[in-house]
Amino acid sequence: MRWSLQFDPVADSGVAIAKDPETLVRQIYHHLGEGERAQALATANSLTIQFPNFQLGQLLYADLLNISNHQPVQDAEWESQAQPSNLRRLEQLVLEARRRLTGTATEALQGQVPSSVAYLANQQPYIAAVDASRSRLYWFANRTGPDGVLKLELLKETYISVGINGVGKVKEGDGKTPIGVYFIQKSLPGATLPDLFGAGALTLNYPNAVDTMRSKTGSGIWLHGTPSAQYSRAPESTDGCVVLSNPEMENLLALDGWRMTPVIIANKLDWIPAGQVPKTYADFKPRLDQWLSDRQGADPERLKAHYSPRFKRAAMDLEHWWPKLLQTAAQQRKAKPLEVVSVLHWRDDEETMVVTMSDPSLKDKRQAVFLRTYWQKESGQWKLVYEGPT
Repeated sequence: MRWSLQFDPVADSGVAIAKDPETLVRQIYHHLGEGERAQALATANSLTIQFPNFQLGQLLYADLLNISNHQPVQDAEWESQAQPSNLRRLEQLVLEARRRLTGTATEALQGQVPSSVAYLANQQPYIAAVDASRSRLYWFANRTGPDGVLKLELLKETYISVGINGVGKVKEGDGKTPIGVYFIQKSLPGATLPDLFGAGALTLNYPNAVDTMRSKTGSGIWLHGTPSAQYSRAPESTDGCVVLSNPEMENLLALDGWRMTPVIIANKLDWIPAGQVPKTYADFKPRLDQWLSDRQGADPERLKAHYSPRFKRAAMDLEHWWPKLLQTAAQQRKAKPLEVVSVLHWRDDEETMVVTMSDPSLKDKRQAVFLRTYWQKESGQWKLVYEGPT
């Protein structure tokens, strides 16, 4: 006996208008979970109307229409006739749906901060973090007060795409997104770029000093928008960039003070309660304080003990740079001490701390002068492997 699912009509007024398609995707699955198939179909229809280039929405609507047919097309029947490229696209859309539905609720992240953020002075307005395993970007406003206790406000949490071969970039053309701590350098309007980059881009300083030490290659790692034909891209589909939807990218480009915003890119983010000092920072801070103190002192050998034999800058070693580093430290003794702006951490095969400082004694007419250092552990001690201007 033939059968079909019967959907009772639902008035359009019962379907919410959403500012983003993910909200409606979640509603569709909620309706299906509650057995409300008619409401699910109506919401899917609204999704395709509000966001016509959101391909996951088109798939959900097509699926719901199919199962309402008196002779629905079965998966095995479709797969036997589909082209490999279509099957691959279907797999990507299913993965996108899974990532969008299994992300941590924004409410659960209130009062939590990424453990990679050790210290952030109140002069740094924003910080961003990417969790590749969840296809999410988190953009925070820094609300840290004069007491120095870290306080971040989550301004934006959104779906993103990373490299077609995942994360852990090593060489140019490997289709991977780098892991580490990077900083936004400049903004590129969409009108000046090919359609691939959508609404525009924020460029990152890949390769950073540690990447260069490790002989990693490649360039042009950006946060950027999506081609006009798509609302979003598959979770793993880029050449190595972090890609957002165009509306989300436009929101970031409209912010003031984004320059030098740190962007932490991790395969998986770890979270800790706000105000809790990360264990790695508790171990590192005495070493940082001692280095800052020794820069103000008059003992060159004491200062040099903080530097690693692996120190590299512009492909030159510590012996080449030491006279310049010593001269800079001597000048510092006669001026105001460095002010720490941020201390950030990432872990891959090694542990790395990134410290950015402003030099209040060296200011031009436009902006402050910044110094950045990278530290890694050697025989249980933190050592400087890079020091230079940002």
